[in-house]
Amino acid sequence: MLQFISSLPDFDEDYAANLLWKRIREKFNDKEGVCYYKYPVLGSATGVMADLTLFTKSNQPVAIRCLPYQIDEIASVQENYWTIKDQKKDSPIWELDDFVTDLDGLVKKDRKLRRRLKPKGILALPLISKPEFEEKHGKIHSDFDIVWQGDEIDKIISPLDRILCDEEWLSFRAVIQTATPLRGSSGELIQGKADTLSKAIRELDSQIKALDLEQEKVAMQIPPGPQRIRGLAGTGKTVLLAMKAANIHRHFPDSRILFTFYTQSLYNQIERLIKQFYGVHRSNTEPDWNKIHIRHAWGGRNRAGVYSDICGKRGVEPLSLNKSKMRNFTIPFQACCEHALSLGIEADYDYVIVDEAQDFPREFFRVLYKLSRNPHRIYWAYDELQSLTTSNLAMPGPEDLFGKDSGGNPLIVLDDQNYPGDIQKDFVLNKSYRCPQKVLMLAHAIGLGLYNPKGCVQMLESRDSWAAIGYEVEGNAEWRTDDRVTLRRPKDNSPNRISDIYKGRQELITARDFQTRDEEFDWVASSIGKDVNEEDVAPEHIAVIILGRRSKEFSAQIQGKLIQHSVASIIPGVTYDVASYAGEGRVTISSVFRAKGNESYIIYVVGFEELYNYVDAIDNRNRAFTAISRSKAWVRITGIGAGMRKAKNEINAILDDVPRFRFDFPDMRKIRNLDAVTRKRRRERSEGDRKIKELIRKPELLKAANPELFEDLKELILRQDSEN
Repeated sequence: MLQFISSLPDFDEDYAANLLWKRIREKFNDKEGVCYYKYPVLGSATGVMADLTLFTKSNQPVAIRCLPYQIDEIASVQENYWTIKDQKKDSPIWELDDFVTDLDGLVKKDRKLRRRLKPKGILALPLISKPEFEEKHGKIHSDFDIVWQGDEIDKIISPLDRILCDEEWLSFRAVIQTATPLRGSSGELIQGKADTLSKAIRELDSQIKALDLEQEKVAMQIPPGPQRIRGLAGTGKTVLLAMKAANIHRHFPDSRILFTFYTQSLYNQIERLIKQFYGVHRSNTEPDWNKIHIRHAWGGRNRAGVYSDICGKRGVEPLSLNKSKMRNFTIPFQACCEHALSLGIEADYDYVIVDEAQDFPREFFRVLYKLSRNPHRIYWAYDELQSLTTSNLAMPGPEDLFGKDSGGNPLIVLDDQNYPGDIQKDFVLNKSYRCPQKVLMLAHAIGLGLYNPKGCVQMLESRDSWAAIGYEVEGNAEWRTDDRVTLRRPKDNSPNRISDIYKGRQELITARDFQTRDEEFDWVASSIGKDVNEEDVAPEHIAVIILGRRSKEFSAQIQGKLIQHSVASIIPGVTYDVASYAGEGRVTISSVFRAKGNESYIIYVVGFEELYNYVDAIDNRNRAFTAISRSKAWVRITGIGAGMRKAKNEINAILDDVPRFRFDFPDMRKIRNLDAVTRKRRRERSEGDRKIKELIRKPELLKAANPELFEDLKELILRQDSEN
């Protein structure tokens, strides 16, 4: 079936393009393909875009210049220019030639397509008949076909000698979507099934990557107002937002764009993606970085941020981390946002793009609202399951995030009515392309505690919520307390095919328990050494993520162990810049916070016994979900003691049920109360930490009061202090 995507909202008011599209749809509706309005942004000397472009599996690609004029509006027609409404305009024939030349250049970038496809151009004057035009201006001398008022549109049809095969069609779609930078270099061709990790990675990396319809709309459409994009881990939100930024910059090169995010290690990735996507249609030219600002929400000593920019313009010193913690210990960035709001903020951006929206306090959205010019084109991507700052899975509405005006009316509303051009205000992406099905399901089940012996710690409360992340409900459960719920994840919603590609001996998911931390890290380093030295895996394709609170200490220990196996590594924010994730030739060792937003083919999650930490049970499950869902292929989970043995049992129970989940629906009152319980436990731990540190500073008080207790607790006190 022929799909239609309007890149801009102007389509509804473009009568001529609408008229022609209806006729194209009637002629091509049974063909597999897509018709775009104002996309791709094909160059012309005057900056005019092709009005419609048509791509199908069975015909040559077509660029259409669709003129919305009546005969009385065209005063004269010359070879180089036409006089329209008393203004000289570049000849639409020359513009069309520019479009076709650009489109041909795109096609020729793919070796398999360059001899198969020859783009053609069509000039359409659907409001003027051929006789009346020729009576006034004579014949148009052009190599391009012309569609007049009342004409059949058979001229658009130019059948291929043979229909594009699925692989060719996917390649063509990737070229048009500018998705070709997502495709890696395959290196050697893999014959049959891959029997080593490196061969499997190269094969997976070389597979053609094209966007599905929903992803395509997110990346290409430019809404005239706010838009929310909801998607689970691996749906490509960061990539799609980078494509969106590049697309806006191509359409509106003078507009100011802000791209902001939570995880500092995303800096380099976002800049690289925008540059690559922009360059595909602009002959590898550099974006104007004076117009596109990539900003971490907070900023740092060496990098600008949204908050630090606001302070800088006011000549005010930004709050340091310590000072912000004094104002708000739990969410220090909230204190920064409140500080920014108190300074007064001027609207400075035409477009604001927000990644990782679930991690920001609502005050940040109010900052962004003030930074954005009317009509507040703020596009934010949200994944409530991936929040590291809250255990509440309920997605806040725009009125909660952006607030209300003085009359009590929401500043931003996302109602059911689409924007003009059938551009949606609220998107749901439910296909995870990063994670294999088994890996993603493990991450979801661990994160929510579906197989936790003590019961769920979080829950999506409705069928619709589960459907939004790609699950189907089996049976007729009423979703009441103790109802037996069965969910199934269709394979199509997890298109990663590493299990079909790799036929070696290593399991996709491995869980190992150890007696001591030293034994755990020895095994991790040895396993990575084998990955690199025996399986020929590039070190940058491997990441070690530390689950608990001791990431700095553990990172150094693991790095030392890796040196013994001649494997180089980086620790973002410690041995390298915070943005230096996946540096070439180096394994990344990271906290969950640093790893968030990134991905690797092989993920090691260490210290996994923290899953059962009494105080941080919910937070650590959120972190475990984030860590596991970084994987594009293999996951190796390690930990020590009884906690890791419990984790292994939980993991095995989950994997035994894949591709289904079976669990008893929890009492939602208890689930909601866990937030309060967690806060209480944190207060108790904070008070305990304070007392421990006081005793360490003045041990003579404890020794004088109770010498026996002092000796018993001395080692424990010192260990507790080192962990904090």
